[in-house]
Amino acid sequence: MDFRLLQQDTLSQAADLWDYCFEKKGTPFYEWYFKEYALKQNRILGGFQDGRLQTMLHLNPYVLRVRGKDWKVPYIVGVATDPVARGQHAMGQLMETAFTTLRAMQVPFAILMPIYAGIYQPYGFTWTHLRKRYTLPLAQLDLAGRILDGFTAERVDTRQAESLLAPIYAKTMVRYHGYAERDHRVWENTLVTAAQENFETAVVKFDGAPTAYALYNRESGTVTVQELLAVDAPSRIRLLQYFKGLAGIYQKLKWLAAEDDLTYLQLPDQALAPQEAPFMMGRVLNAAACLKAMPVPRELVGKKLVLGLKDEQIALNTMLVKLDFTEKGIQLLNTLDDPEVLLDAGTFTQLFFGLYGARQLQQAGMIYGDSENALEILDKLFPRENNFINEYF
Repeated sequence: MDFRLLQQDTLSQAADLWDYCFEKKGTPFYEWYFKEYALKQNRILGGFQDGRLQTMLHLNPYVLRVRGKDWKVPYIVGVATDPVARGQHAMGQLMETAFTTLRAMQVPFAILMPIYAGIYQPYGFTWTHLRKRYTLPLAQLDLAGRILDGFTAERVDTRQAESLLAPIYAKTMVRYHGYAERDHRVWENTLVTAAQENFETAVVKFDGAPTAYALYNRESGTVTVQELLAVDAPSRIRLLQYFKGLAGIYQKLKWLAAEDDLTYLQLPDQALAPQEAPFMMGRVLNAAACLKAMPVPRELVGKKLVLGLKDEQIALNTMLVKLDFTEKGIQLLNTLDDPEVLLDAGTFTQLFFGLYGARQLQQAGMIYGDSENALEILDKLFPRENNFINEYF
């Protein structure tokens, strides 16, 4: 199979494969994606047999804030294989080519949102972001009683909402990690596609200043929230009170909240508590680059740790290395010493993203540490983080 980045002359084949596997030709997102986005904003990697596209993935560009640094990385979407090529290891070859290509482009890691996690776990992808999934009867959405003084709610034009929403997003994301830094390009893509899918926008203001917003649609008795952000708890409550006003015509509210959301503590029925919902997966492609970018906590300066990392798909990511913690950063030294810590690429990814700590992963059997000191170093180097991301393509 011939793998290469698609050009304009083969884009129609990617559009046909997308139509077969995902949104259909003629739907608003499909038309926008292949007229305004594909190859103009992203790259598409495809595998061809006799000139026909058999398998593909799309590399959509984002800037993610991880470990105090902005990283330009791809959000992998549109992973698809033509049925005629399934069962022939086409996707495995596609992933191997993607990893090689991305490492050559000096991309340290990638993210994706899986339809089914088991498709991607064999290729080293693992969960990096969790969410809380609410399904709430609007009639029982009683929060804080009366509407608090100073708060107002209004609906605004979704396509023109960036100036109101962007400051709220920026203020809210200060408390999160692993999120997308949204510039005008990302905001325009988000709001144009939301409007095409009939998503409305509600904004809450306190004393005239925007403090919360929601993108949502109303369909078949259900209000579905695509994004809900608030700079503080009272603003979030006021936004949920706004949705309570839709009770009667609409019966349910579906909302995929941030993992740290505690709204359920104020609900009258424990049966309304949310379900934990794994949301985004990631995959470190260059562990050495990630390690060199890590800030060194003061208490680790002068210490060393021998780390063994095994990567079944990326040979260059497998390493036995001594980490020398200095004031200028982590130095990676060749060593023949026995490893004090052993882990695979997926576990390293979860440490790097801060979804779980070293001791948690060790208790789950995912890290081997030969001493308490080794685990303590990893916990200090990779403290747990409050991850949140809400991008869908």
